Amino acid sequence: MPDPRLKNYAAQAGRHLGLSGATLAARQAAASQAAEGSARGNVPPWPRADDVDFHGTLGAVWIWARHHLLTGDARFAANRASAWAFVEAQGRKFIPEALDSLASDEGAYDCAVLLMAYAAERAVGAIDSRKQILVDRAARVLAAYLAELHDLSGREFKDPGFLAKALVDHARLVEDRGLSAVGRKFVERAFGMKAPPPFSTEVETQGGLFDFSSTTATRVLAVIAAEGPTPFVGAWLRERVAPLVPPAFVARRREENTWNACAAWALGQAYVVATDPTFLQAYTEIVDELERRDGDRDGALPRDRTVHDGETSATFYYALAVDALVADGR
Repeated sequence: MPDPRLKNYAAQAGRHLGLSGATLAARQAAASQAAEGSARGNVPPWPRADDVDFHGTLGAVWIWARHHLLTGDARFAANRASAWAFVEAQGRKFIPEALDSLASDEGAYDCAVLLMAYAAERAVGAIDSRKQILVDRAARVLAAYLAELHDLSGREFKDPGFLAKALVDHARLVEDRGLSAVGRKFVERAFGMKAPPPFSTEVETQGGLFDFSSTTATRVLAVIAAEGPTPFVGAWLRERVAPLVPPAFVARRREENTWNACAAWALGQAYVVATDPTFLQAYTEIVDELERRDGDRDGALPRDRTVHDGETSATFYYALAVDALVADGR
């Protein structure tokens, strides 16, 4: 039986997204800050930065649009419009015609986050032809990439579970059977219904700059997306995934806030489907710790304790975690 608490959780998530949305809105580049307007609408990766951050801006769009959907409050509409103008202007640079050797290492991730932002925006606003053309290209490029992907060890910007979930969710939203077949076939080939590795034993990136994605979490999310919230998936979650969840916040050498938020995102979604208290307990322990680390209660987080200011990427994953218990049929 569905947990009645889930029916009332949207208001709590909406309040959080309002806080994180306001933090990112204050960071967004205005026309006066952008050289010739080229970066107008950009949401940089951290305060006082001027770096162009394509997927960070899309993460902010997701937060602003989800806030609108959950609360009915359109206070961030102008921020979304400005962000989309930036995304459209930068689209050819960040969303290539193919994810080949010439494409950025972050290209697949940019495509995936664009699909997520599009879904959130479509729920509350009209989608014009320029957005649609860019989104259609991203979906096509991402599908081609996954169809040929055999190295499943990718992490961070090449996390196969994250990419597959984004594509499958998008295919369902736009009712595209071709995209859906590609995404579901990839999930079956890459993950199947086998038990994933335990969250707490997941490998940590050696060297490099990033370690933000829990590949165990995104693998679970991809399976849920591909198979749907069915009784069969609920049983799989209870029998094969629940024994592997972390009992509390997992210490990581790098980006532990973002990694744990990613894990909580999956745990919350798993609870919505399976209603096993193991998922809710683990989710609550992790989110409570993330909230403690959000000392000024502005809905933003740094990647870990080595950073003091809230960062756009960590804040996006924090928002995904808080939003995960909203049972709205996503």
